[in-house]
Amino acid sequence: MKRSGSGNLDDLPGEGEFRRGGVRATAGPRLGWTNQPIIKQKSDQPFTEWDSEAICRWLQELGLDCYAGDAKRWVKSGAQLLQASNHELEKELGIKNPLHRKKLHLALLSQQEAIITLDPHLVPAGELDTAWVLRWLDDAGLPQHKETFLAARIDGRVLHRLTMDELAILHVTSHLHVASLRRGIQVLRDHKFEANCLTRRSLPDDPPQPTAEDVALWTNHRVMEWLRVVDLAEYAPNLRGSGVHGGLMVHEPRFTAELLASLLSIPPSKTLLRRHLNTHFKELLGRECIQEKREAEATLGYVPLSATTKVKVTKKSQFTLKRKKSRSELDFGDLVCPLDPNKSGETLPPGDGVSPTNLTLLT
Repeated sequence: MKRSGSGNLDDLPGEGEFRRGGVRATAGPRLGWTNQPIIKQKSDQPFTEWDSEAICRWLQELGLDCYAGDAKRWVKSGAQLLQASNHELEKELGIKNPLHRKKLHLALLSQQEAIITLDPHLVPAGELDTAWVLRWLDDAGLPQHKETFLAARIDGRVLHRLTMDELAILHVTSHLHVASLRRGIQVLRDHKFEANCLTRRSLPDDPPQPTAEDVALWTNHRVMEWLRVVDLAEYAPNLRGSGVHGGLMVHEPRFTAELLASLLSIPPSKTLLRRHLNTHFKELLGRECIQEKREAEATLGYVPLSATTKVKVTKKSQFTLKRKKSRSELDFGDLVCPLDPNKSGETLPPGDGVSPTNLTLLT
């Protein structure tokens, strides 16, 4: 950056005229948005042959630069880091935060070729850093959780393998917000964690009647834009911070027009307005999607989704009889978004996942 206290702006190289976002582009860095992707320097050497300097640079790229000093002292090569146990990482690098430790483990795991067949999403998810995840929370309508996600340095890999236990650490306790995260992760997996797959605004060449696949890519802002089109502009701002996005509307069987009306704060007494929303909701999602929601509602043990219901977190016993996993095994645990698309996870079991403090799947 070049600063000039005096003189002509024309003297600055590369800028013929002053324009917003030109010489003094402050809005982009402040908001965390940039159109230029971060270029990561990839070494030609295999990870096992990296020295301590390369490891420190790699930790800085991961956003774990606070552990670079201890890594420079302790780590001699990449091979040593790959073979390190959970206890060694906590002791030698001083990684007390379980999510930081998991992030490092997943990054190390992605360096192994065998992981491509066991979890093909892990490598493309690693291209999405913490700054991208924070922008994704805005797109999902969950900006209130950005501070805790930033403190935990959540990146694409951790988001892909986020468990129910870890949501308690991140203070995500709402059933609706959990469902929002689950369906958002599902959309990212369906599109192989493509960074620009989501639709933030309408375009002139958009089809007049979008398909359910198109609606699944809508962000929270795009859903509010649709509400303005269907003459519900005065209620659209109520969706901010609600966690409602296209993926939740399409893929969540328990998300109905009645729930959307409640989130928009449309009074139950305004029956015509709610009927108007219900009609446009059905037209938007299509017959097949609405039929799936009706079938789910008719199943035994159906629990409707509510904006006020909280997830109950039960304390686990310190003594477990679970067999310790070997390095070649992957225990996906109680993931927020199950890898099996047939498992919807509506019941949100509170206590069957892998504890974040004992990530045996990675050690």
